[in-house]
Amino acid sequence: MFDKNGNGKITKKELSDSLENLGIVMADKELVQMIDKVIVNRDGYVDIDEFGALYQRIMEERDEEEDMREAFNVFDQNGDGYIATK
Repeated sequence: MFDKNGNGKITKKELSDSLENLGIVMADKELVQMIDKVIVNRDGYVDIDEFGALYQRIMEERDEEEDMREAFNVFDQNGDGYIATK
């Protein structure tokens, strides 16, 4: 799914496309920053070990974002996307 050409390495484009297919849309800058944090060998590709670390980071961030949305929705009582200050 992620390694489209089967070479054992995932390019940024392959990763971005695959994440989008899973419903995970990330800004290019954010994806590059995450990749930079997990790429050990600096070859410009994500290997299987690096992918595991990257996927874990993405899922942790999604969990945090989901928790934040749930908390926001508790205070957004009328569902208009805003929290009343009064």
